[in-house]
Formats: sequence, C-alpha cells, structure tokens
Amino acid sequence: MLHSRRRIAQFRNAVTYLMISLQSRLQRKEMRPEDATAIMESLMRECVDLRQGDMAHLLFRAAIRFRKYGVTITFPFVRYLYESYKRESAKELMRSMAEELKAHDEMKVMAVLAYQFSGQREESVALWESIPKEKITTNDYCAVLEGMGMTGYFKDVVDFAKRVIEDVIAKRKDDIDLNAMVSHAAIASRGSNAALYSVVRLAKDYELTLSDPAVGALVRSRLQESSVTSMAEVYRVEAALCAELNRVSLGMAGDSAVIAKASELMARSHETGDVVMLEKVQHLRRMVEDAIANETMDDLDPLFASSLLRGLGVLGRFEEMRKAFDMLDKAGVVKDHKLYDEMLRWYAHAYNLRDVVALKEEMTRKEVYHTTQTYLNVFRVLGRYYPRLVEKYLTEMRGRGMQVDGSMYPTLVRVFHALSDHAKVEELFREAKQKAAKGATYNMSPALIVQMLRCYPKDIVRSDAIVQDAEQCGLLANEAVQAEVLNHYAMNDRTDAMQAFMARLPHKTANVYCVLLRNATQHRDRTQFNAVLREMEAKQVPLTERLFSVIVTSLAYFQDIEGVRDYVHRALTSNQIHTPLFFADMASAFERLGDVDAVDQCWADLLKSKMTLTMPVYNRFLDVYMTLNNMAKVQEILDTMMKLVPPNPVTATTVVDMLGKMGRLTEMEAILDEMSKSTNAVPTLVTYHQAMNAYAKCGDVAKMETVREKLKREGFHENAVTYNILFEGYGRAKRFEHLLELVEERKERGIPMEEFGYVVLLNTYARARMPTEAEALVDEMVSGSNVVLSSRLLATVASTFSQIGNVEQMQRYISLLLSHPECRLRDVESVYSIYARLRDTVKLQELLDTVKLPKSAFIYNACVSAFARAGEHAKVAFLLAEMERQGFALSRNTSIILSSLLLKAGKLELAQTVLKWKGLTTADVESDSIADASGAATSSSSAHGGTSARLSSDVDEEVNAEAMDLLVRDMEDHMFGNAREDESDESMCR
Repeated sequence: MLHSRRRIAQFRNAVTYLMISLQSRLQRKEMRPEDATAIMESLMRECVDLRQGDMAHLLFRAAIRFRKYGVTITFPFVRYLYESYKRESAKELMRSMAEELKAHDEMKVMAVLAYQFSGQREESVALWESIPKEKITTNDYCAVLEGMGMTGYFKDVVDFAKRVIEDVIAKRKDDIDLNAMVSHAAIASRGSNAALYSVVRLAKDYELTLSDPAVGALVRSRLQESSVTSMAEVYRVEAALCAELNRVSLGMAGDSAVIAKASELMARSHETGDVVMLEKVQHLRRMVEDAIANETMDDLDPLFASSLLRGLGVLGRFEEMRKAFDMLDKAGVVKDHKLYDEMLRWYAHAYNLRDVVALKEEMTRKEVYHTTQTYLNVFRVLGRYYPRLVEKYLTEMRGRGMQVDGSMYPTLVRVFHALSDHAKVEELFREAKQKAAKGATYNMSPALIVQMLRCYPKDIVRSDAIVQDAEQCGLLANEAVQAEVLNHYAMNDRTDAMQAFMARLPHKTANVYCVLLRNATQHRDRTQFNAVLREMEAKQVPLTERLFSVIVTSLAYFQDIEGVRDYVHRALTSNQIHTPLFFADMASAFERLGDVDAVDQCWADLLKSKMTLTMPVYNRFLDVYMTLNNMAKVQEILDTMMKLVPPNPVTATTVVDMLGKMGRLTEMEAILDEMSKSTNAVPTLVTYHQAMNAYAKCGDVAKMETVREKLKREGFHENAVTYNILFEGYGRAKRFEHLLELVEERKERGIPMEEFGYVVLLNTYARARMPTEAEALVDEMVSGSNVVLSSRLLATVASTFSQIGNVEQMQRYISLLLSHPECRLRDVESVYSIYARLRDTVKLQELLDTVKLPKSAFIYNACVSAFARAGEHAKVAFLLAEMERQGFALSRNTSIILSSLLLKAGKLELAQTVLKWKGLTTADVESDSIADASGAATSSSSAHGGTSARLSSDVDEEVNAEAMDLLVRDMEDHMFGNAREDESDESMCR
C-alpha cells in the first residue's frame, strides 16, 4: 500500500507509460501476445496489492481493447479486478462488466465469473448453462470453482466438481484434466472443513490425484482443528494424511503448513524444536533457494517465505533467519510489511531487543508500511522497561493516522503507569471503553482489566469502579480477572469482599489458589497455607508452573528448606515448566534460604534449558547475586544480557545498587550521569533511592540531600522509602537533631510511619545509646500507630532495649517474639546474639533446651563462642559434637575465638586442630587482637546467605543494614512482583 502522493503518482505514470509501450509493440508485432498477457496480469496484481483500484479497472479495459492484437483475457484478470473492487464494495461495477462481456461468445466464461463476483448467482448459472460444453476447457472449470470458493459457496463447489467429474467420465472427454480440476476444487473449498472433506472423498472415489497446493490446503485445514495442541499431534496428523492420500510425503506446501502450525504451538507452549522440524525447515529453505536461483519465486506460494522465517525463528536460528530474509529481499520477495512483521514477531518472542529496534528503524528508513501488528510487536518487547521508546513509537503511530489496537491497551497502560502518567492511563482506558460500547468489545480485554487493577493497588474506590466495568463487559468470568480481583481484595485486607467474591465463583481455579496461598504467606499464616495446600490435594488440583512458583516462594518465606526442595524436584520432573521465570523464583527462594550452591544450579539449569531470557529474569538473577555479594556472577549475567538487551532504567538501577553496595561511589555517580543523558535509561525513583541509600550508608548527608533535590526536580514524589533512607543517613552521620525534624516533616506530608521506618529509627537510637528517644518511639509505635508488631519489629525492639540497658523491657519483648506465631529463624538468632553479647550463658542454655525453637549453624557458633569465653568447656565439647553430627561448620570468628582461648590454656595441639578444621593457622589468631575477638561471635552462611555478622554491637548494625537494603529494594521488588503475570498478558491478548 502506497502512503506517499509522490510514489502514487510515480506508480500511476509508470503503468500508463507501460500500457502505451505495450500497445505500440503489439501493433508492430515486436512482442508476443502471451508475453503481453503475462505483463498485464502482473500489473493488475500490483494494482490490487497497492490498492489502486481505478488503475486495475483501466488495465482491464486495455486488455479488452488489446484482444484485437491477440491478447487473451484469463481468469486472473477478472479475479484481480474483483479484488480491487471488493475493497471498495463496487459490486455494481462488476455486474455492469459482466453485462458487457457476455455479448462476446469467447468472453462468456469471464462474464460468468463477473456475475459470481457481483453476487448475481442466478444470472451466473443461467449464463454457464448457455455455454456449449465442448468449448469449455480445464482452465474454465478451475476458474469457476475458484470463483465459487472466493465468494463463499463451498457446497456449490462440491456439487459442481461432482457433476463435472461424472460428465467428463461419461462422455470420455480426454481434453479435461480431472486431477487439476479436483485439486482446484479442494483449494476453493478450504474455507469449509466439511466441503474440503467431501472433495477429498470425491478424489479418492474416482482415484484422482491432488496437487501439492491442494494437499497444503488440506493439511492446513486438518491442523486448524482444536484437538491439535501439541507437536506430537501435528506429526500424527501428518502421518495420517500421508496414509490417507497414499503419499510418502506431503510435499512442499504440506511441509510449509506443518512448519507454520508447529511454530505456533512451540511459541505458545515453549516446547523445543526437534530434528524432524529442523529437517522440514531446511528442506523448505533449499526449495526457496532453488526457486530464487531459477527465477521462479513467483510460482511459489507467498506463504512459503513466511513459513521459512517462522520455522527458523521458532527454532532460535536467528542468524539463519536474517540471512534468509536478506536472500528474499535481494530476490525482490520482500515487497511489503508482512515478512518484516514476521521477523519482528520472532525477534520479540526471543526478547532480542536490539534486533527489534534495528529492524523497526530499517522499516522506517525504507519507508515500509507499518501495521498495528508492527507496533504491537515493538510495544510488547519494549514494555515498561523502555517507556520512553514506547512513548516515542506511540506518537509516531498516532502521527501515521493509526488507531490503538485492542491488544495494545494492556501494554500501553502498563508503560504509562510506570511513567506515573495516570492521566494517560485513564485516557487509554476511556478510549477502550468507548470502542467497546460501539461494538468493538475486544478492546475491553481481560488483560486490560488486570493491568488497570495493578495501577491502583491501594485505591479502593477506583478499583471497585474498574471491577464494575469488568462485570458490565462480562469479563469477571475470565480466570485471570477473577484472580486479580481477589488479589486486590487480599492486598487491602478486605476479607468480607474477598469471601463474597469467592462465593460467586463456580469453582476455584489454579489462579485463585495462587492468590490464597500468597495471601496466607503475606500474613505469615502457615496454618492457613497448609490448609489451602491440603484442599488442593483433596480436590486434585493440577499444579501449574505458576502454582509451583507460588508454593516454592512461600515455603522459602516460612524457612521450610525441605519443602522447597521437594516442590522444586516435583516441578522440574513435571512437564509444566515452560518459562524462565520459574528458575528466577527458584533462585530467589534458595537465596532466602541461604543455599548458594542451589542458586548457582538454578542459573546453570536455566542456561541449559535454552529458554529465552526476558528482562525480569535477568534483573531477578542480578538482584539475587548482588544480595549474595557474588560480583563475578553479576558481571557474567550483565555480559550475557548486554549482547541482546540495550540499557534500560531497571537494569541500570540494578547496576547503581551494585556499585553503591560495593562502595564504588565514583563509578555509581558516573552511571547516574550517563542515565540522566540517556533517552532509554532515564533514572527512576528507585534509581535515586539506591543512590541515596549508598550515601546514607557512609553518612554523606550532603550528597544524599543533593540526590534528594534532583529527585524532586525530576518530578518524583517522596514516599516512605525516601524518608527511611534519610533517617538512616542522618543517623549514620550522628545528626540526631535533624531526625526529629524529618519525623515531623513526614507526618505533615501525610506519610505514615511503617515497620521499616521504626526499625531504622530504633537502630539509630540504639547505636547512639539514646534511651529516652528509643523508649518514647516504642511507646508511640505500640499505642499511637497502626503498625503490626511483626517478628522483625519485635526483634529490633528487644535488641534496642538490650543496647540501652533496659533489661526488663528487653525480656518482655523477647518473650513476645518467641511466642509470636510467625517468629522467623533470623529473629530467633538475634535473641541468641543478645544473650551472647550480655554473656548470659544461663539464658543461652535455656534457649538451647527449648525443643520448639529452631537451631541453626549461626546459633551453634554463637553458643560455642559464648560458652568458650565463659570457660564452660564441657558444653563447648557437647556443642561441637552436635555441630559435627548435624553437618554444621565453625565460622572463621568462632574458630579464632576458640583457638585463642585454647592457646591461653596451653592446649596447643587442640587449638591447631580447631584451626585446621577451618583451614586457618596460628598466624591468623595472632593477627586478630584478643580484644576484638572476645567481642565477636559467629555467623552462618547457611542462615544469612554467606554474609557474616558479629555478636558485638555491630551485629545489629549489620542485620539492620540488611533490613535497610530490603527496604530500599521494596519498590523494585514491587516492580518485579508481577513479572510472571506480565508474561501471561500476551496470551490473554491473543
């Protein structure tokens, strides 16, 4: 289709000049009439493709005039004329053309076709009956059959073909090719499975042979049946057709159909290609190469080219796909957007962002027409990670006069929500509703409702209105919408609304169970979580990939390592794992449990699976390895990612966080400057928070405030995370007088204190030994706020009171902590840290004797060092034997403390044995002063993800610094939290 007046004028002038030249050559007999006919047919087809209907009409008229020079008017002339008129609903012109043609005996068949295309069936039949049968050729029969198929009269195709076969056999007409005729009948009836089946049965009854194109039509029809949902079923259909038609293979057209269907299934189910699929694609490529070499590409079905690209794309052979595309382009096959869209689709499917953007720019440079499918592929792969590019291409699309397609709305809503442009979000939603009200109901899709609910997670009024809109459009019957509505109710603790909505559901789907399991985990209710699992088992609910992910993640929150390993094994041995996000969820679970080797295995298994890695997966693994402080692995993942993915705000933010944690602030500042100058990786609110947190850790309040001012200049709104970082920074800098000002400022701005805010302030007051402020804050938290006393918060309060010397309150909050229903292992370990710091071995022994309390390597190390310092050697020996039995190892700090005490006691051989156990020497003991070592205690990599904590006053600082990191990551986690649901949006849009 031409979209430039200049190019339209050039095309029309070229056609006019060519017609004048053809007429001149025919008059002088310098050209054969057959060649002139072929040229005019090609021009007619170009006019149809470029939507120049009036030029097609002029060419047809010229062909009628050129009959006096020997030019013959064939069926393609009428078909192209019909197609050019059909686009403009000009059937009346076809009828007048038929009236004109039927006046000539040799043109009556063309008049029959014209009547067919104009909808005049009676006139068409009557005129056909008036034509002497001896004058009808095979091409005439085929033309009439094709006309019937194009106009949708499939039953007539079957009846006509049967009459012709019977008539030809009865009259022994040797000049009629029944094989060609029945093949055209099969192609013409492909719009009706029943009609096509009847034609195939007709061919078998009369022992006729179908051509390759007819077999291709039959294969496509059989593969479109709903029962064909896997690669095995595709091959089963192929084998059945070969047996039915008595063929060794289905030919090139059949293989092309198989490749197309298999590609769709592989893309949807994430199945990997097999040898059979590869051989078919390679065979198709050889056939296309031969056709190009022999200059016969026009004789091939255009679907062959798209099937070739599709097959190479789904097999992940992108270099070969690009070479095939360039080969087709050089041969002149790439004439419009269709093959470009096919390429874009598979680049987007593989998340090859660089090639998507490059191909899109190539289309713009070559002035290739863009369709809504072009932009949809681009939007889907860019998503919220490149919001500025999406904004740019949306403006470009609007500028071309194109409307937003229904399947684009979910992606665009997600993007503009990421940009905090809620006005644009509402505008898009209103636009979709208006289109749906006018009859285009597909614009209000389940995916759009899901995205709208995610845009307003805490806005109950707006979310209820969205649910109301979904109900009016009949979308509450969709499982994804049901789950998202329930999730919204759960997030806002609307238990009554949640129960009422569940009562309306005919049954609980897998998505609903995901919400129920997540809700139980968020409320740290293991009893409820187990009850939901038992209900699923009783009802024999099949475990999907999403359910596996939710269960594994939840069990990791409950510190149930055996449960995590069990469900991971069940997931990997099932056939449900089709996306890389499960491996990311699995890695996050093992990271939370401190199993570093299992995290490495997750990454290795993911690479081994050959699955396409998407942006959420890259960022999740980066986040996991940064938490584990494995910078070598972080660099490896970044190198892998940057080969396919251009810089984006989320990944750049991850790098900023990494450099900040490593203390490489100069490099972090350079990355921030680059992001500020970039158009694709503009800093987000999370980016600024990570930078502020890096400065807060080292107490550089001047630079922290500079970043804060820049954040406000960029139009971002400060929130609870911002103030928590400010509390940390001013606390580290010992600017305590400013803390009270920040607290008051926060209250004035209507930002309520929450758990992390109290944790940061309590740790600050504890480090500074400020009992008055700490006690006042605890009183405010307990009596004047709505904050729930969680396990983390109780542990922080107890630790604070221990450091300011209030033993009575410390004991009280320790009791509350240990009796808390969701008491975490990490918080139990903090209790041991408190008593170890206070040298209270009696309390430590009481805790060890409490059977219901969990025991970890951290706990045993803490107790060994404490009892060793107290001189209780029998208990030390018992604990060491218990550690060996359970497979726990001494940490470096515990080994040094224990060996130094043994050296003091003159037990050199035993001290060396302890050091060898950890791989140390006596020089390591001498290098650490006894004063430092006596205040140290141990940590366990299995409990704390490979990071050490000290049982001096530093232990709380390190544990709470980790909590601070979690706090700053909270917003980023929220961005990644729905990554799995985002991946499923495409399936809802299709």
